Amino acid sequence: MLFQRFRSAVTFASHLPRYREILTILFKYGFADVLKLVALQQVLGLENVAIATHETGVLSKPLAVRMRLVLEELGPTFIKFGQILSSRRDLIDDEFYEELCKLQDSVPPFPTKQVYQIIKESLGSPVKKSFKSFEETPCGAASISQVHKATLHDGTVVAVKVQRPNIKEVIDQDLAILADLASFLENHVAEIRSLSPQKVIVEFSETLKKELDFTHEALNAERFAKQFEGNQNISVPAIHREVSSDRVLTMEFMKGIQIDDRKNLIKHHIAPETLAVTVADLIYQQIFTYGFFHADPHPGNMVVLPGSVIGLYDYGMVGMFSLQFRRSIAGLIAGLAKKNHRQVMRAILEMSEEGGVDDPVHFLSEVEDFSNENLAESLQDIKLGEVLNKLLAMLRENCLRMKGNFYLGIKALTQVEAIGRQLDPKLNFILLGKPYAMELISGQYEPRRILKIITRVLTESVDFLDELPHDLRLFYTKLKRGQLSVPLEHRIAPEGIEPLRQTLDSVFNRLVNALLASSLLIASSILIHSRIPPHLFGIPVFGLVGFLLGFYLCLRLSISIWRHGGL
Repeated sequence: MLFQRFRSAVTFASHLPRYREILTILFKYGFADVLKLVALQQVLGLENVAIATHETGVLSKPLAVRMRLVLEELGPTFIKFGQILSSRRDLIDDEFYEELCKLQDSVPPFPTKQVYQIIKESLGSPVKKSFKSFEETPCGAASISQVHKATLHDGTVVAVKVQRPNIKEVIDQDLAILADLASFLENHVAEIRSLSPQKVIVEFSETLKKELDFTHEALNAERFAKQFEGNQNISVPAIHREVSSDRVLTMEFMKGIQIDDRKNLIKHHIAPETLAVTVADLIYQQIFTYGFFHADPHPGNMVVLPGSVIGLYDYGMVGMFSLQFRRSIAGLIAGLAKKNHRQVMRAILEMSEEGGVDDPVHFLSEVEDFSNENLAESLQDIKLGEVLNKLLAMLRENCLRMKGNFYLGIKALTQVEAIGRQLDPKLNFILLGKPYAMELISGQYEPRRILKIITRVLTESVDFLDELPHDLRLFYTKLKRGQLSVPLEHRIAPEGIEPLRQTLDSVFNRLVNALLASSLLIASSILIHSRIPPHLFGIPVFGLVGFLLGFYLCLRLSISIWRHGGL
């Protein structure tokens, strides 16, 4: 225990400079409430911090805007946290969602010398040996990595993604600080405790650590390529494993037109309306058909290649749905489209962590009100992303949390719908998704699936019937020989056993006291009648003493029984 406290103190001391930086930035953007802990101010040396927030006009900005600025200034860990938090509509409202979606992940590039050093350390060979040519000026730089254009020795043009130096150490420190802050908030701020901040940070840490390991991104890209193999509408960059590692990722270089650049698309004779349908079909296939989807399909991760092929890259963040979960999502969307309130409620409860509500009748009424308020227009005019986000707000009010990657799925659908409507304002996004949803729903009742279920049940039943006679014979043999034992397990909290123990102690004490008293009285009577000396007033002394002691025990037992309610 002492060693753990000492280690915690050393860790906290090593984090002090970063704590000071974080709190200074919070103060700068008007979050002075965080600094109300005077002792913490003194420890971090912030008592005399004076930043002219009023002069720069920072405090005139809305709270959500200031929070976005704070996250951007705090660096990569907090930027990623904000981006991931933007998908958790169960935790944030519309104002914060809109601001967090604007988080910029663009930072100045790091020196080429460090790029060469990281590649050499990760790949085990210098840049000149690994690549035929390597452009020193990066194509783009983000908070975790930057990308350089290069050429392999066989002439293949590739994009080389290189992780920033010491970024893992920086992120590990920030994650430790976030964990400390989450623990503090959960223990001291009742309003935030219900949001389970520690659990949120744990999930975020797992996601970010996977993103730091480029091996995961390579596996995701290869899985995408395999599931869309033969699809002429999408291109997934090929991964070159021989020049990739956990810190360096080399992939096929894709050069095309930004998918949201409508004017440029028309200039190159690419129909935006057709492209809108294609991108919508692709996201529905990912979610409903495969259950494995790109969780951040914003315009910066998509380009349009010759032939109206969509190039999709950056597979650091993906989501997965089980078949049953996909069927529930399909039921939700189909229910919303048909305004089948019971189907919507059933789908929501199937996908929720709780699995039910205390008052189903009241919840169904809320679903009906939601449907009447948000689904009164024609399907073409309804924005699925907005409807789903409003639905999440209603679920938040009813203390319902959705399972798994549901929030990432909504984020992906919302982003793709926004791209599709930008390409074609008349896009009927819900109608395009209906066939995929109905295929999943109707698939539950296909003769082939029903036959498969029946076959499995019959197979298991035959196996059971085959083993049943032997099991019954064994059971009967053990019963006849008295060898049958039935294991019992009790689940009683420690505090629940104590009253039972005290009661049993009292029972046994009284029983022993009664046996001892009766034994003394009987033995004393025998001694008195035996006339064994010495005598006192003509009565044997040993018999008299035993009789008095027995009488005392009987009197003590009677008083005890009377005090505790009698017999």
